[in-house]
Amino acid sequence: MRILLNAVAAKMGGAANYIRTLARELADSEQHEFLFLVPGSQASAIREIAPRIRVIAVDIAEQPFPRRLWFDQVELSRILRRERIDVLFSTANFATFFCPCRQLLLVRNSLYFSSLYRSKILPHKSWKTRAGEALRRWLVCRSAMASDVVLTPSQAMLDELQTAVRPRGALVNHYGVDRQRFWPAPKTFAAAGCVSLVFTSLYSEHKNLGTLFRALLELEASGQKCRLITTADPGWEKIDNHIRESDRKLADELQRRELLELTGVLGGPALDQLYARADIFVYPSVVESFGHPLLEAMAAGLPIVAADVPINREVCGDAAVYFSPFDPSECARIIDKVVGDSQFRHHLAQNGIQRVEQFRWSEHVNYLVQAFA
Repeated sequence: MRILLNAVAAKMGGAANYIRTLARELADSEQHEFLFLVPGSQASAIREIAPRIRVIAVDIAEQPFPRRLWFDQVELSRILRRERIDVLFSTANFATFFCPCRQLLLVRNSLYFSSLYRSKILPHKSWKTRAGEALRRWLVCRSAMASDVVLTPSQAMLDELQTAVRPRGALVNHYGVDRQRFWPAPKTFAAAGCVSLVFTSLYSEHKNLGTLFRALLELEASGQKCRLITTADPGWEKIDNHIRESDRKLADELQRRELLELTGVLGGPALDQLYARADIFVYPSVVESFGHPLLEAMAAGLPIVAADVPINREVCGDAAVYFSPFDPSECARIIDKVVGDSQFRHHLAQNGIQRVEQFRWSEHVNYLVQAFA
């Protein structure tokens, strides 16, 4: 079969990592022929990873929304016919409505369907933002209806999607983690007399960073010496929201007290090394389609403290201990419990090392290839 992977929006972050991982896993496939549509910034990397895979660079993601819509609905259909494609895999939420071949759609943005996001965060946004998100939600629903099979990276994501739309076919296909990058590093707990908490993510409202910031202040007030190291910076210029200023003020106060280190966006070895610095991984995020950092933390052998939401429990199971999502006092109490109980920390870490074995990229890709048929 000739299979086209449409990843024109995979410019950075998880989307770019995902498409590069697929290329690496599919590189030696002799069963099918693959064609990747990707941004120019990703084309050379994929050619290096998988020289046998054909790559077409398409820089449409930076264009205005109507231009992107025209590409997905008109130009892509022409490419499919010209290349005699048997299966289209649309990797980022939006499908081709009148697709001339079999189509699989990966719905990977839970913000469109999360009841928590829609009840607690979306109402505070401007009417223009709400209107834009309503249009995108409708397009995702329409895309799901137009696809032969809809895939989600988690059962929690599929459950939320199915409250809005019932696709013809639906599959859950968990992501994996690169075990060559992340592994337990022997270290002394709180070696410098201060517990290192780590949270890796881009900054946004649903990451719930303010709850973690306030928990840090409560830990300090109780005499527990902890320091947070995080990639989630409220000063990040690519995001703007109604809570950003309050989070920035909290960050400034925490930095003044030497309780916070903001690393900025990290990738590659720098991100790997951040996990090696951690004593405890804390994940306050309340809306996720999956949650890659949780897998990375488990693979790194870290005890995990996470917000008590379905997706975090689905990924971590008994490898984490959970706190009420918006309760900084409970978050602080749970962190304090993990800090004070070495046997409990070891139990969480060992559970994570065992559990992460369930999440392999090879299994994700094998399941995906089976779904192409």
